[in-house]
Amino acid sequence: MTVNHKEVSSEETCYTFIIQTGANIPTKDKTAKWNDGSMMLTINPGSEHESELIRVEEHFPTDTEGAVTVDFWLPANIGEPKLLKVDLESNRIEIIKDALYVRQITIVYDRESYRFPIKNYIYPHNPMKGNPTTAEMGCPPHFLVREGAGTLKHLETEKFIIDAREEDLKTIQTMVDWAEPCEYQPGLHPHPGICKITDYSKLPRFLKFRDATMQAFEGLKKPVRKEVAKNVVGNIVEKVMRTYQAETFESFEHYAEFVKETCDDMGWSKELALEPLKVAKIFRDDKEFGRQMLCGPNALQIEKVHSLDERWADAAVPEYAMEGKSVEEAIKEGRLFEIINDDLEGVPHGGSRSKELHGAKETWFVVLSDCLLYLTAEGNIVPVQIRVENRNDGQPPTFWSPPDPDITDLDHKDHLSWLFAKMWFRCADANVHSLSKHFGRAHAISEVFAMAVYRNLPNAHPIFRLLQPHIQGIIPINVQGREVLINPGKNTMGMYLSAGDNLGTVLSNYYSRFSYQNLILPGEFERRGVGEIPEYHYLLRDDIIAHWEILSNYNRRMVELVYPSDEDVAMDTELQDVVKDVVEIGFWGFKDGAGFPRELTDREKLAEYLTAIIVNISVFHTAVNFQTFTNYAFIPNSPTYMASPPPSQDQEITMETILKCLPVRETTFIRMAICYVLGSYSPIERLYLGSPAENKLGMLGENMAVSPEQEEYIGLLADEMRGLRKKIDERNTGRYMKYDVLSPANTPITTQI
Repeated sequence: MTVNHKEVSSEETCYTFIIQTGANIPTKDKTAKWNDGSMMLTINPGSEHESELIRVEEHFPTDTEGAVTVDFWLPANIGEPKLLKVDLESNRIEIIKDALYVRQITIVYDRESYRFPIKNYIYPHNPMKGNPTTAEMGCPPHFLVREGAGTLKHLETEKFIIDAREEDLKTIQTMVDWAEPCEYQPGLHPHPGICKITDYSKLPRFLKFRDATMQAFEGLKKPVRKEVAKNVVGNIVEKVMRTYQAETFESFEHYAEFVKETCDDMGWSKELALEPLKVAKIFRDDKEFGRQMLCGPNALQIEKVHSLDERWADAAVPEYAMEGKSVEEAIKEGRLFEIINDDLEGVPHGGSRSKELHGAKETWFVVLSDCLLYLTAEGNIVPVQIRVENRNDGQPPTFWSPPDPDITDLDHKDHLSWLFAKMWFRCADANVHSLSKHFGRAHAISEVFAMAVYRNLPNAHPIFRLLQPHIQGIIPINVQGREVLINPGKNTMGMYLSAGDNLGTVLSNYYSRFSYQNLILPGEFERRGVGEIPEYHYLLRDDIIAHWEILSNYNRRMVELVYPSDEDVAMDTELQDVVKDVVEIGFWGFKDGAGFPRELTDREKLAEYLTAIIVNISVFHTAVNFQTFTNYAFIPNSPTYMASPPPSQDQEITMETILKCLPVRETTFIRMAICYVLGSYSPIERLYLGSPAENKLGMLGENMAVSPEQEEYIGLLADEMRGLRKKIDERNTGRYMKYDVLSPANTPITTQI
């Protein structure tokens, strides 16, 4: 600790500053220090008794988390530190200097600790040019930070604090702005609002990922890009030499071998590779099909059937498939369910990048495919009818049922026809999952909340401090996604998904039916009528509801701590501006603002609103993202495209028919690689529960809610999460396919992949 000596006046007292900096977790090989100049601090700036400028000349940790402690004798009449101004001054002549990530500054005064959470980058200014008043190099010109839990504007009484709050918000608003609403083709539904900045490199520094995350992400992507480029170049050479031949698979076993060989060649986790290999052994079983509809990455699609609509008019479900029951009996007993993939309506066939990838232009068929499922007496969900319609080519729908149970030969034509039908459905389901549920919901909708919060809540607002750890990753990952994954000029989705060429149409279909109520997940499960599916089977539902209840309790405590009454919620103009932005800009063009509230007037509704945001950003995204490699790496389980037309009703299906339709080596690799990269955790990922044994970091330490009461509530949250983890661990004992993706020890608090 540095002590600043000078003669002590009787009217002076000691202020100790603990300055925590550094963007990454400590590692042995990174100990760099920031020594480009000085940090200048002012206590209670703008007040009658603001401090003199306090200059701190230390070497601050930068690559790793660390702290510097200094103390000063300052006039006693400064009093209690309520507001802190933080600035950096450079002593270097270089044009481009290093920004410093400041996590938090604690001031110890009169034996009490006053914590100022920052979690932001600041750029050193040139002292010859004076103090900057606008953002520089993607960083605010300085920080103006309120102490403790944060405050509500209408409860503040001191002008210097109110002025600082307004200045802080105006600065961020100049750095983060909405894009202008797009003009959509006639018949296409508008999409949610997005950040105006389209180039990741031009984002404000606080919206970019920290170096450890980017290094890990780039480390995963580099060998994938190299392998894809090698394939593309090799195909071109072979085409010129007329030696090209598509590398296809001769059997399902060949696909499984490819999973193992690829993981070994790429140096991917063998533990992770084991999961799709387990799926490969059982994927043809109808119970496994049903398990994936309840516990797979797209398990929020299933809905109880109360009556069959006209799409099922020509369906004929055999009674042997439903334990001897007729369709009418199954519906009456609440045992019939369906999954509909209407998001693919009007989407033409894909395959625009197929020639680039493997040397031959292919049509990747987009078909509408839906599924009826039956709840057995044992509590299993099994498929009993699949509908396949090639509407793009004007073909009538076909209907497919499981074979008679007396037919046990898996190579029998009835088994192969049923397997092929399930593949067509799984292909449609995988496209809807990847485009609508993963990108359209887990990513794009969450960005609306992040934009509205950053633009309307200053650092001093307690709801900003509550939400910041959860929203911090969504804007940068979406900007990167729009640059690479869904950029019309280099659409990665079009490299392996049949509907990937036409993402806009898929999303328009999804958003035409989306509403705020879809985010209130306990009500969504109730609306879908899935409460009667036994607990042991619908694990996604059970785990999401458990998370919802825990996070709802947490948000309720936090809200009641900072809002004395419902009236205070209604009087919080900054909060109401968030809600207004969500409706008027985020969901511009949606009918009735997609049903989002236009104002929040009580604490209970605010807690529900916050829970919907946090669950969608963290829990829902985890469910749809972090088990894709398990379910999608073995391509026959869930093809991303089909390269032959769907069969006619009377067509005899052979194994050759099936294998000819499935993806070839190059696109299989791309699918595996994207699932592996997107399903990998950042090295500084924050989870609801940390695990030192597994080198996982917990939520505490990333939070900006730093008052003793707030940290107590975070502790209660962790206690409840530990109980959920224990329940999930016990439930998985003895299971062949474990479902622990939503264990709090595996659930990140934000979206950054």
